[in-house]
Amino acid sequence: MKRIQVIGPKEDLGRAVDLLYRAGTVHLESAPGQVKKTEIWLGNVRQDEADEVSIVLSTISAIFSTLPVIADDAGRQEQIRDSLEERTHTGLVARAKEIIRTLETTTRELAGKKGELALSVATLNRYQKVLDIIHPLESELPVLEGFEVTILLIQEEHRDVLDLIRQELVTITNDRCEMTATTVDAETLAAIMVFPKRHSEEVHAFIYSVNVNEVRLPKEYAGRPFYEMYALLEESRIKAQEEIAKIDRELLTLSNTWYQELVVLRKQLENIHCELGAYRNFGVSEYTFVIMGWIPKKFLKKTRQALLEAFGDRVVVCELPTTEKDMEDAPIFYDNPFWVKPFEFIMQLVSPPRYREVDPSPILAIFFPLFFGIMVGDIGYGLIILAFALVIRYRFAAIAFAKNLADILLISSIPTIIFGYLFGEFFGDLGEMMGWLHPVHFLGITWNRVDAMIPMLIFAISIGVIHVFLGLFIGIRNAIITKKRKHLYEKCGMLMMIVGLIVLVCMLAGFLPEAAIYPAVALMVIALPLILLGAGVFGTIEVMSTVGNILSYARLMAIGMASVILAMVANRLGGAFEIAIIGVIVAILLHTLNVVLAMFSPSIHSVRLHLVEFFSKFYEGGGTAYQPFARAVTEGEQKGTGPDPGVQEPS
Repeated sequence: MKRIQVIGPKEDLGRAVDLLYRAGTVHLESAPGQVKKTEIWLGNVRQDEADEVSIVLSTISAIFSTLPVIADDAGRQEQIRDSLEERTHTGLVARAKEIIRTLETTTRELAGKKGELALSVATLNRYQKVLDIIHPLESELPVLEGFEVTILLIQEEHRDVLDLIRQELVTITNDRCEMTATTVDAETLAAIMVFPKRHSEEVHAFIYSVNVNEVRLPKEYAGRPFYEMYALLEESRIKAQEEIAKIDRELLTLSNTWYQELVVLRKQLENIHCELGAYRNFGVSEYTFVIMGWIPKKFLKKTRQALLEAFGDRVVVCELPTTEKDMEDAPIFYDNPFWVKPFEFIMQLVSPPRYREVDPSPILAIFFPLFFGIMVGDIGYGLIILAFALVIRYRFAAIAFAKNLADILLISSIPTIIFGYLFGEFFGDLGEMMGWLHPVHFLGITWNRVDAMIPMLIFAISIGVIHVFLGLFIGIRNAIITKKRKHLYEKCGMLMMIVGLIVLVCMLAGFLPEAAIYPAVALMVIALPLILLGAGVFGTIEVMSTVGNILSYARLMAIGMASVILAMVANRLGGAFEIAIIGVIVAILLHTLNVVLAMFSPSIHSVRLHLVEFFSKFYEGGGTAYQPFARAVTEGEQKGTGPDPGVQEPS
């Protein structure tokens, strides 16, 4: 990663920024913040323009919220994009404002009117329920002249409050009242109150004080027979719904006319807003502009050449000297081969590494599929996982998450098939039962996982030793590069202590002669002060934690054993049925369950072995991810080719 400074005449700032934005190679820093005021005074630029674009974007989003969504027309949008291509930023904003003037007032008024009508329909439906509640009292209403009818809606769980309301109503009206309750639905009660109109003010004041939901019919319904009220409700509801349908047609017409152009404009304005938002990082003096940032070494030459072709020697790129402190703040640019790229997705679970730290992605890309293959270890399951990954990759190629997941499964299916051959497994022991394949004989052992449990356990823990030791070696390397002596002492001491313990265990198990105790003890004696010097007393506790980390790799054997046993159960259970078709269905269902578990459980445990057992030996993180100043990639542009600094976008 190189730190650069781009300097040129003030009047060329816009064109230079457009070129760098199109190139998408520079990770920006704040030039006014990095350049000392004593060297040159730099001010910020174009913030007002960024604010203007932000306001236009928010208005367009508001218009989108009122227009009906219609299908994107790729051909029409491409035509519109071509017609807008020659416009400057100012021209695009002007076009957006022109459309806003045409649509904003109309759409806002139509949406507001539609909202009022929808509320009116909801209110009419509510009145319908009220009438349904009091309709049974129709025969009594003629004799209630001089009385008022009020309905209260109360939640079922608050039924007890009805007694309190009834008592207060009796007190206010001197017992000249009636109150009945009926169920509206499973959660709501309706209390119907009849009382003299002269007590209306006191009763309503009490109802308001107890915060009970009161339903009152509009005045135009008062005194009418029920059939007239029902007819009036239905007439009003039909009229409101017709108005809503008319508004929907008007909005759809507007959407058919303007939707495609609004989509294109919003996308282009978002790009402009992103570009202008970065202007706070640029500095200008009276005559010059200054842009500062970081650029991957592989892109520096092309970016410099593109600026040279566009501006000659008017705009120059200066490579700045960097200190150790500068490099601590350098952004992280992953430049891995294609087969490692999917595993960068897993690295998103932790913060980016610091600049001088080792990027664990390539190691992850090697060991993750290895762990996955050991745990699944079945040719049949590997083929199914491979086919599943290919389908997901083809169907959901545009979704980054799905594509990365599919690529990880695709890569992991290869060692799954290889280990399936070594273990002699094709849908469990089906392949062996059919005589198609048998477990490989190696080191005098038949690598049938059920019969070779102890060798498999030793194999898994051996892999754990290799993996953890690799982490400690990387930790030593990082400590040397970053000149952190305490970390160096701790990692060296930890490595020596674990080696000593392993030699001691091997001697006790009879794999090494008794004389091996002397180098083992010597290593541990040397390691202890190094650990204390590097990590203090807690470092000795970390030794046991590291031993636990190594033993944790036994899960490679345990999960694999569970998988093969479930596969064998599926085969045995399927063969136990007298009716063949039933046995086949049962076996297929169990194998399907096992394949699903095989895709998720080994993946989760592989990630855990890396993030907990492995990363804890060297990884600090806390770095800054490389975020180039770049426009969004649009459809039709070539993907996967990296930035192209040789193409200039008009401003």
